[in-house]
Amino acid sequence: MHDSMKRFLTLPALALLALLAAAAPAQAAVQTVLSAPMTQVGAPVQLQYVFINTEAPKDMPRSLMVDGLDIRLTGTSRRVEMVNFQTTSSLIYAYTVVPNRPGDFTIPGFAVQTGGQQIRTDAVNLRVAGTGGFAPPPGPGGAPQVMPPPRPQRQQGGAVPRSRSGEAAQYYGELIMGAKSAFVGEVVPVELRFYFRADAQFDNLQRPTFAGDGFTAAPLSEPEQTEQYIDDTPYNVVTFRSAITPVKTGQIEIPAAVMEGRMMVAAAPQGIDPFFDQFFQNMPGFGRAENIEARTSARQLEVQPLPKEGRPESFAGAIGQFTMAASASPKTAQAGEPVSLKLIVEGRGNFDAITPPVLTGADGWRTYAPKESFKGADTIGYGGKKTFEISMVARSEQKATPGAEFSYFDPLKEKYFTLKADPVPVSAAGSSTPAAPADDASTATAQASATPGQTPSAPAAAEAAGIGEPAAQLSARASGFHPWINSPWFRILNLALLTAVIFSIPLLVWLRRRSQKSAQTAALEAALRKARVGWEQAAERSTFYSEAAQFVVARLALWDDRPLALVNPGEALARRVADPLERRELESVLACRDELTYGGGGGGALDPIERRRVAELLEKFARYHA
Repeated sequence: MHDSMKRFLTLPALALLALLAAAAPAQAAVQTVLSAPMTQVGAPVQLQYVFINTEAPKDMPRSLMVDGLDIRLTGTSRRVEMVNFQTTSSLIYAYTVVPNRPGDFTIPGFAVQTGGQQIRTDAVNLRVAGTGGFAPPPGPGGAPQVMPPPRPQRQQGGAVPRSRSGEAAQYYGELIMGAKSAFVGEVVPVELRFYFRADAQFDNLQRPTFAGDGFTAAPLSEPEQTEQYIDDTPYNVVTFRSAITPVKTGQIEIPAAVMEGRMMVAAAPQGIDPFFDQFFQNMPGFGRAENIEARTSARQLEVQPLPKEGRPESFAGAIGQFTMAASASPKTAQAGEPVSLKLIVEGRGNFDAITPPVLTGADGWRTYAPKESFKGADTIGYGGKKTFEISMVARSEQKATPGAEFSYFDPLKEKYFTLKADPVPVSAAGSSTPAAPADDASTATAQASATPGQTPSAPAAAEAAGIGEPAAQLSARASGFHPWINSPWFRILNLALLTAVIFSIPLLVWLRRRSQKSAQTAALEAALRKARVGWEQAAERSTFYSEAAQFVVARLALWDDRPLALVNPGEALARRVADPLERRELESVLACRDELTYGGGGGGALDPIERRRVAELLEKFARYHA
C-alpha cells in the first residue's frame, strides 16, 4: 500500500479517535449547593445535591435528620450539557429546608453508592434568625445592604389531592403567595404551580391567565419545568412567577388560575383477549384525548392602608427596601455645558411607582426632566435598580451638584425611611454673567450727553466770558482791524464743507463696511440665513426650536459683531429688547431648546399654532431691534 494511501486512512481514524476521546464523560463528582447561607424561621431554602457523570444513587435519603430543621426531598431532575465535545451529565436531588427555630446549623455530609463506588457529599452551614428578621451582611465597600429577606413563604407538606378511590390526582394547581397581608401599593410575589403526573401523557398545555379585581398583576414569567416526588408520586411541575400589587384596602380575593390542556386516557378495544387488551392499553398513543383544566385554589389577601404617622413630605409611593447612590459627570464643565447627575435606586419593591428623588440645594442650577431606565434582577421586576439621569446647567459658578432625598416605606418594619445623597463635587462655570456697574454708569453718561437743551455750568460760562472779553475790547480799540475768520465768505465756505461732510458720512460708512467686510461677519450672516431656513422648514419640535434659538443667537452676535461662542444671550437680550414681555418670550425659545436637548422628553411633531406664534416673534425681533 502506498504511503499516501496509508496517510489517507490514518488521518480520519486518528480524528475519530480524538473526537471519541473528547466526547468521553468527565470525571464523576458530587456538588452540594445551598440556595442561601442564611434565612429566618419559617422561610425555606433549597438544598441540592448534584451528581455529575454518575449513575443514579440507590440509597439517597427521603429526609435528613437535623435538630431544628425540617429537610425533605421534593424533586429530582437531570441535565446533559456538551461544551467543546465534552459531555457532562448531572442528576440533581432537590431538598427543601424549613427552619423551626433560630440558630447556627450544620447539615452534615453523607456517603452514597453509585456506579460501584462510594461518593461522599459535603457538609453545609445555615444561619437562621428569628421571625423578626436579621441584619444582612455588609455589601461591597462595607455598607450594609438594605435588602431584608422576603416574608415567610408557605411551609412544605401540603397533601396531594386524591380521588375517591384514594389515588393521587392526575393533575392539579397551586397558588403560592409571599404574604397573607400587605399594604396598599406593596408588591407581593406569587407563584402558579401546575402539577402533572409523570406517568401520564399530557399535551397542548396552554399558558394560564392571571388577573382579578382590587389588584394589578405583573405579566407571567416564562414557565420553568421541574420534577418532584410528592407522597411518593412523581410529578412534572410547571411554574409561572408573577407579582400582584393591591390598589385598595380591605380583604381582596386572588382568583384561581386555570391551565388548560389535553390528557391521553387509555382506551382499547374490549373483548378481544385480556392479554391484548392490557397490551394495547400500555402502548403509547392508544387511547382518547380528554380536555383538562388544572386549577389553582383562590386565596384571600388582607390589605392595609399606609400609616400616616411619620410619613415624610418627599414620600411619593415607593414601598420596599432600597438604597440610593449618586454620581456626576463630567467633573469639570464650561459655561453652558451640562452636567449629568446620576441617581441609582436599587433594592426590591414597587419600581413602577418610584419617581425621581427630590433635589436639594439646586438654586444655582437650571435642571431638566430626568431620563429614567430600569434593570430588573428577576423575571417579574420585583428586584433591580432604577436609574435617573438629570441634566443640569450651572447658572453661576458651582463647586458641587445638588443633593437628593428619596423616601420609601418598609413593609417589613412598617416604618418610613428617607435616604439622602450628598452633593457630588464638580467644577462648573456659570452660564450667565450680570452686567458690570461700570456699564450702567457709562450708559447713564451717554444718555445725559445726548439730552437736548442742556446748558454749560455757571463756572464754565464765566470762564468763557473772561477769555472772550479782552479780545472784544482789543478788536474795538484796534482801528481798521477786521479778522478774516469773521468774514461772511469764510462762514459760507465752512457751512458748505460741513454740509458735504454730513451728507457723505452714511456713504463713507457704507463704503467702509462694504470694503472691509470681515470673514466673521460673512460667517455670522451665513449662520443667520441657515438658521432661518432651518426653522422655516422644520417639522419636528426639537429641530424647530434648535434652529430658532440659533437664529436669535446669530442675530445678537451679528449686531454686537462678536463670535457666536462669545455671545451671552441673556445679557444681550437685556440690552437689545426693552419690552419685558417680548424678552421673556425670546428667552423661552432658548429655554425650550435646552429642555429638548438636555431633558428626557421627546420633541414630537410641531403644532402649527405654536409654529406661527414663534415665527411672528422671530420676525418682529429681527425687524425692530437692529
